[in-house]
Amino acid sequence: MFPYFLASGFAIAGAIVMAGPALIHLMNRNRYRTVHWAAMDFLLEAMQSNRRLLRIRDLLLMALRALALLLFGLALARPYFSSADSALPGTSKPPHAILVLDNSMSNSLESISGSALETSRQQAKQFLEKLPSASQISVIALSGAQSRRISDPFTSRTDAADAIDKIVATDGPGELTHALNQARRLAEQTPSLSPYVVVFGDQQASQWQRLARGNPPEEEMPVILVGTDASTPGNAWVEEFGLPDGMAEIGMPTRIVARVRYQGDEPRSNVAVSFKVRDNEVETKFADFPEGDSVQTLAFDYVFDAMEVDPGRMSSIPLTVSIAGDALPADDSRSLVVPLVASTPVVFIDQWSDTEESPALGRLGETWILRQLLCPQTDSSREEQHLIRPIHLSQREAEGEPLKAALREARLTVIAGIESPSVELVSMLRSYVEQGGQLAIAAGGDFDPHAWNDVAWQGGRGILPKPLKPSAVGQSLSEFSDDLQPFRISGKGLLDHSYFRLADLEETQLIDLYTDALFFKTVVPTDETNTLATSNTASSMPPLEEKWLSWTPPVSTIERPDDQSDSPTASIPATTIAQFDNGIEFVIERHVGSGRIVFFSSGVSSQWSTLPSTNAVLIFDRVLRNQLASTFQRYNFDVGETALLPIPPGVGDSSIQLIAPDSGIVRSVSPRFLNEETRGVLIDNLDSAGVYWLSDGEPSGTPGDAAEGRSQFRIPISGTPTAWESQLTRLDEEQFAGLNLPPQYRWQDSSEVVGGSGLPMSGHAWWQWLIGLVIVLLIVEMTVAAMPSWLAWIVNRGSTSPATSSASS
Repeated sequence: MFPYFLASGFAIAGAIVMAGPALIHLMNRNRYRTVHWAAMDFLLEAMQSNRRLLRIRDLLLMALRALALLLFGLALARPYFSSADSALPGTSKPPHAILVLDNSMSNSLESISGSALETSRQQAKQFLEKLPSASQISVIALSGAQSRRISDPFTSRTDAADAIDKIVATDGPGELTHALNQARRLAEQTPSLSPYVVVFGDQQASQWQRLARGNPPEEEMPVILVGTDASTPGNAWVEEFGLPDGMAEIGMPTRIVARVRYQGDEPRSNVAVSFKVRDNEVETKFADFPEGDSVQTLAFDYVFDAMEVDPGRMSSIPLTVSIAGDALPADDSRSLVVPLVASTPVVFIDQWSDTEESPALGRLGETWILRQLLCPQTDSSREEQHLIRPIHLSQREAEGEPLKAALREARLTVIAGIESPSVELVSMLRSYVEQGGQLAIAAGGDFDPHAWNDVAWQGGRGILPKPLKPSAVGQSLSEFSDDLQPFRISGKGLLDHSYFRLADLEETQLIDLYTDALFFKTVVPTDETNTLATSNTASSMPPLEEKWLSWTPPVSTIERPDDQSDSPTASIPATTIAQFDNGIEFVIERHVGSGRIVFFSSGVSSQWSTLPSTNAVLIFDRVLRNQLASTFQRYNFDVGETALLPIPPGVGDSSIQLIAPDSGIVRSVSPRFLNEETRGVLIDNLDSAGVYWLSDGEPSGTPGDAAEGRSQFRIPISGTPTAWESQLTRLDEEQFAGLNLPPQYRWQDSSEVVGGSGLPMSGHAWWQWLIGLVIVLLIVEMTVAAMPSWLAWIVNRGSTSPATSSASS
């Protein structure tokens, strides 16, 4: 039993030992009392303040971080707002920026910092960076073939910048009207966008003046001009270069006139002006230019060798005049392709034949003085070398097959002094003009206006440009009148036509020259609408025959509507190009088919006027030579113009090559049919000034040398720069205001537009400020997260004071 009790005692003792601490705790629990101790109160309040501070810090950090994320997203969206004065049709639409880059000749001006075009490129690319992200961008070249190619708007700034870099300089003019029309079409293709145009360039004053003179329509979109701070440099250029008559006389001295102009603040002296034929220098002259705006006209005489020309066949020779180079080299030279033709037949019809004329008896046909002007009589052995081979017929000889045989090869026909033409003559000449022949008709002699009107007007189907009144005005000297009332050619508007301008004479000199002659008698052209279809012989005219001319009109001639239509009137109205001071029309022209008719209402003989004894007779020479020159193929084109050129028969379809001037770049041109009969090429990218060469052979040696055995033809073509592009005067804000353009046209300094303040919207640069604000918020967030003591002091300041007062109490 003892062991049992011993084990039980140990168990009870163990339980008491294990329960002892709990019992002691329970027994002693009521011995502790809560004692309020001031130090512990401060500790408790500090703990509560720290928890409040951490809560405020966490809320502040959350707000700062959320606001930073919100502003960063807003900055990525690049917000903008339309300005109140932007005049955009839809202020809520995304913008469509149409950038016009000036790549005309004037913007290729070189300087130490590079060309003006390169500066415009840089400004345009900097401007791209300021556009809102939702913007669409179009890029338009102002000049050249690139101006005719327009792509869809870009949505990527990189693509737009690449398009800007691809725009190259040309020697052509900058046509703002064309660029604005292109911009308008782009705007119409994107109606969901708000368009505006920004023009980058040198802002040449002459460009904008041309636009202002054309009365530009008020644009529905703003047009912003980016101003330039560059000063206007001095510039000298070849303003004009040509032959007064358009063609050269074989074997006789031919005068070539060059007009050189200078604009600058400093004078230039001893400027070398060199004349070249086929790149071979012939003569050099020197010119001095004072400061300001000055012009020098220089004449070069050259004799073209008759051995270079086959009779009846046209050849062409390139001529060049150049001056010492300056900062704008594109206008320092000008080229001209001169057609050389020998023995070109011209038909003259008047009262007398060659056998009937007698200078000794004073019996001369009305065309005698004109024959002397166009083909002076020289040694008979050299007669075939003249430009013109006259075929003189009397009215009696100008009938039937002899007339048709004479007209077949003639490019110009002159009829004067005929009393009344026959129906057959009128019909033959009408057919001749419709096929491309040139016809000149002059009164004089026994010219009867009533008979001419009855036979030759034909209600607009004859050979008169306008109908005539039955009676003439004034009296000829042979009518022995004591009441002569002479009149003169009116100088008003006379020089508006290229017929009467001469490069080596000033306007006042030309007016004095042409108004020197006195006229005693003239027939009176009248309004054609009052005399339509009044002739009984109109219905008796035979129908138009097949073409019987032995030569082909130039393909560059614009095809005009056929006058042989159901309407009795010609579809192309007559044009008055000179008149008398009494208001009567003197020179009238009308295009008929592929040809042209010019009518002189007075005669050239001494019975009707004093023309033969004055230099004013030159007016006939100018008109007739111009008519003759227009029948030959044109090889001189303005830079940027489209050239149509025929090619010889038998040339392959893939062998035509065009060699560019200076650079020598060769490219292929595909032949095509220019009309029903003529095969040729169309060249629409003459963007450089100088001489091009069109050939069917591989280039070998110099461009002017044909590759023997490989080339059937080698034709020179000249690209001529526009003279006003050389006037480098730049527009400023005051001059722009003086143009009185519509209010949508705005001037902006380059710094404002590139900086963005010139855009027709506000807030477009806010994204930069938003990014800056995000950075500031992040700095504040890091500062708050570091929990500096000054922030704790600010938060605890309000709580420590009450605690202190409580402790004190």
